[in-house]
Amino acid sequence: MRRPVTSTQTSERHFFDRPAVDERDFATQIPQDEPDFPERSNLLAKTRRAVTTRWHWVRHIPSSIPLAFSREYDRGNFFLFVPVFAGSGAVVYFSLPTEPRLSAILFGLTALSGLKLLAVNRRLISLCLTIALCIITGMLCAKFETMRLDTTMLGSGITTRLTGRIVAIARPERGGWRLTMDVIATERPQLLYKPERLVISARSLPPDAGPGTSLHGLVHLRPQSGPVRPGNCDFAFHNYYRGIGGNGFFLGKPEIVSLAKPAGIADQILLMVAGMRQQLTNHIQHQIKGEPGAIAASQITGQRDGISEATNNAMRLSGLSHVLSISGFHMALVAAIVMGALRASLAFFPEFSARYPIKKFSAFAALLACAFYLLLSGLDVAAQRSFVMLAVILIAMIADRAALSLRNVALAALVTIAIAPHEILGPSFQMSYSATAALIAFYGWWSPRRALGNSRRKRRNGLLLQLPDRIVDHINGIAMTSLVAGSASAIFAVYHFNNTAPLGLIGNALALPVISILVMPFAVLALLLMPFDMDWLPFRVMERGIELFTIIANHVAALSPSGHLGPMPQMSLLLLSAGLIVLLFLSSWLRLCSLPLLAVGALVMLRAISPDIVISEDGRLVGLRNGEILMINRPQGGAFILNNWQQGYGLAQIIKPAKANAQATDGMFECADKLCTAREPGGLIIAYTDKAAYRDAACSEGNIVVLAFAGRDVSCSNPGTLVGTLHDLALNGAAEIRLDPVTQGPVTQGYGEAMNASRIEQALDQRLISASLTYAIGPPDRPWNTYRVHSRAARNMPERVHKPKTKASTPNSDERDAGLDQ
Repeated sequence: MRRPVTSTQTSERHFFDRPAVDERDFATQIPQDEPDFPERSNLLAKTRRAVTTRWHWVRHIPSSIPLAFSREYDRGNFFLFVPVFAGSGAVVYFSLPTEPRLSAILFGLTALSGLKLLAVNRRLISLCLTIALCIITGMLCAKFETMRLDTTMLGSGITTRLTGRIVAIARPERGGWRLTMDVIATERPQLLYKPERLVISARSLPPDAGPGTSLHGLVHLRPQSGPVRPGNCDFAFHNYYRGIGGNGFFLGKPEIVSLAKPAGIADQILLMVAGMRQQLTNHIQHQIKGEPGAIAASQITGQRDGISEATNNAMRLSGLSHVLSISGFHMALVAAIVMGALRASLAFFPEFSARYPIKKFSAFAALLACAFYLLLSGLDVAAQRSFVMLAVILIAMIADRAALSLRNVALAALVTIAIAPHEILGPSFQMSYSATAALIAFYGWWSPRRALGNSRRKRRNGLLLQLPDRIVDHINGIAMTSLVAGSASAIFAVYHFNNTAPLGLIGNALALPVISILVMPFAVLALLLMPFDMDWLPFRVMERGIELFTIIANHVAALSPSGHLGPMPQMSLLLLSAGLIVLLFLSSWLRLCSLPLLAVGALVMLRAISPDIVISEDGRLVGLRNGEILMINRPQGGAFILNNWQQGYGLAQIIKPAKANAQATDGMFECADKLCTAREPGGLIIAYTDKAAYRDAACSEGNIVVLAFAGRDVSCSNPGTLVGTLHDLALNGAAEIRLDPVTQGPVTQGYGEAMNASRIEQALDQRLISASLTYAIGPPDRPWNTYRVHSRAARNMPERVHKPKTKASTPNSDERDAGLDQ
């Protein structure tokens, strides 16, 4: 029976009040004698307590490790490492020297699954088996992707007549056209193993050419290029997983031919979307003239045609290059704009908004808008990954789950690894997920502290000063976002691009509000008003925002110092990545384990040794490094290769060879006829020739010899000579040679006054023996590099000399990136 409530009952709130203190007690307290040196006594006491506390904590570390692991396990933080280990399995697969069998991977997966079932009651053993299962599952995903694509790669250069269908079209800023074409047929000669898709350059096209148009013409085709230097981007690897088997250029103007449409419905839809995308790009550039129109098109359709190299360099130096490609930043802005606008509009209907979950409706509409934006971007790889990440977040909102969490980032990474595991080796995947995870982890730690500080400040200052405080908080949020995201992604930017943006924090803090307020919202509004021919007004606002954005990028780039840090070794990348993962994913004191990993990774990078000699994969360029100066063997070399070497190795100057009978500086190549020689600082002589008739002269002159010609007997008779041949370069890619550092100055005749000739020769031989030769590819036994064994140089056959009868559609000087920047 329920007791009646009376007025004498005490409210339960009083039980939580702080107990009252009798102020009379303070008057009766007896003051203690103060020490003669109170500051010193307090300092000694604090120091003693601190040392005792630290020693107590250090002494109990071994016993607290199992407890910390148990807490991490109970919090579910180990799930965050599932994509890490699955991605590690994919990396292991791509790093193997030979192609593993599918049966071996399936056997390992089956065996580990059985052991996992047997060890279900043993936590530690079960955890280790789970890690192994994640690794082998990542290998299986990579193997399936390789088998599913099975791209046919062009083995050697050839001239043929090609009939193909345009899939994508781009107009680079330097002129001409770049086409991605599906190969329909080849003739005179007919290729027995023709690639299914190629990237072709053309100087001119028929007026009506566009996506879906079929072209016929004479083309010169070339195989994919490997890395420019060891550790650099492997274009052949990435193009293999994009289905592109080679590149080339039209010899003359191609003709339009009539062919049947593709039979597949998916192919027809993709061609229709490509045509719509091209028309939209042309319309945007018609509304916004010049380079601002090209930047506006890059924000909507992802096509970056017409953006000058100077602007691209300014964006890189200011840390704003990510704005020029559709990424997670753009996807998030589109989702926020659509979701916020729709939710605000539905709020004007109180009965509907009170009865139905308008937040879920808005999230679903934002998901559809992002899917449409993905199609407009041409299904770019970075846009696909960003869409997967944002789709996971929006679906979590629809399902009433926490949207911004590391768990959702892990789910998105798992989906990406399952669909396209090769992306884990690219800079886009690494920089995107590292920045996102770092932001979520940081704001999860910082937001409660910032909210507490804001609440205290508002109570202290009152309502009148809340607006300035909010402005300051907004600026602080942008600055901290740029700092955290930039720091997390800088590891991978240094490894892949050997460059950082020192003033990227300032550039992002100034430019991102412009993009978020003046560019992207009006881009969405322009798309909505385009069917009514009223898009000119939002395009005007968008143009002004892009002009302001460009001004900010140019000014920040002009003030930015050089961000070249030199090459980062793979071991440094692994250590720094592991330290970052531990720091972000663990929540107990175990995250302190990231500090030694980060410190050792930075130390390994600082102690990295640049190569003394570098050789291009076609054998045409040889560079000899002397400090920050690179001596090359040709007066004219590939601009792309030289720029890559200069940026990658942190070089200040590139010096061309001296002419015959001309005075040469130390280390400079001297060329006479077809023989070039140079002396490195330690006294070794490098000899280069690309003609078989000069082989004996090169072998007699040089200690290190580069024979850049094909033939059956390409070697030197002296076994002590280090020889690099065109055959080895064709199979294994570009090469680097590292020599032991000279500790006692150069070995010259003057130095021989203190050391006889035999000891000089012994020192030179010892440096040759200890020299390390590193290739960019290694044995060509993987599906993406087996095409190298079919090249004429790999078969010891000289290249064909092509003399076109018609004026060739001259290709760009370097088209190595033709298949990557679509």
